[in-house]
Amino acid sequence: MDWMLGAFFVMALFAAILSTLAGFGSALILISATSLMFDIKWGIALTSFFYFYNTSLKTYYLKSYINWPLVFKLSLFSVPGVLIGAYSLLFLDANWLVFILAAMSLLYLVIDLFRLMPNYKVSDNVLILTGFIYGLVSGAVGSGSLIKALVFKQLALKKETFVASMAASALPLNIIKISIFTWASLVAFEDMSYLIVLLLASYLGTHIGKYYLSKLKQKWFDHLVRLILLMLSISLIFKAISN
Repeated sequence: MDWMLGAFFVMALFAAILSTLAGFGSALILISATSLMFDIKWGIALTSFFYFYNTSLKTYYLKSYINWPLVFKLSLFSVPGVLIGAYSLLFLDANWLVFILAAMSLLYLVIDLFRLMPNYKVSDNVLILTGFIYGLVSGAVGSGSLIKALVFKQLALKKETFVASMAASALPLNIIKISIFTWASLVAFEDMSYLIVLLLASYLGTHIGKYYLSKLKQKWFDHLVRLILLMLSISLIFKAISN
């Protein structure tokens, strides 16, 4: 049990550092890792607490960079989306959704890498629709940050605004997911040791990531986002197949 808790801390710390640098990915990294050791639904529920810790800290430390109009438009329909998605997790097999999410991300990477993506303006309607899909996927799979990242990247946001707005738009969804998963007893008092480990890892990882974010050049930030998208897409495909 002790070595598993230690391994859990290392994975959570790595996820927190990486997500602070890239703006997303902590939940999916941790979900993919915990699914190898624990029940997938328990892993998704527990990771929601970690994601809440992580996004709260990033929102606080980077609040001056947040694009609030963008966050509001995304959040408008993400809340009903996450309610539907989180309740679906309690009853449905989410593997098909995981696979589709990974395939969409890989398709985007191919389009982006070979510059096949036409330039277009991300309208308010696109943001609202993205918000609903993001909420739905976030509730059912544990994280829908890939959906947001694809749109945010199209907006060509500066790295600090990208990271801060990703975090702020995730906060209300995390609160809803935690409430639903706790009500459904997916996470209980016996899991307190894991929750404390997640809190510590999130705090340390966010501080470390924030320090290096200021030193990271925009070009390398863009490359890092592409790399994280690729890694998460591959891990999601393997997770969908293995389950």
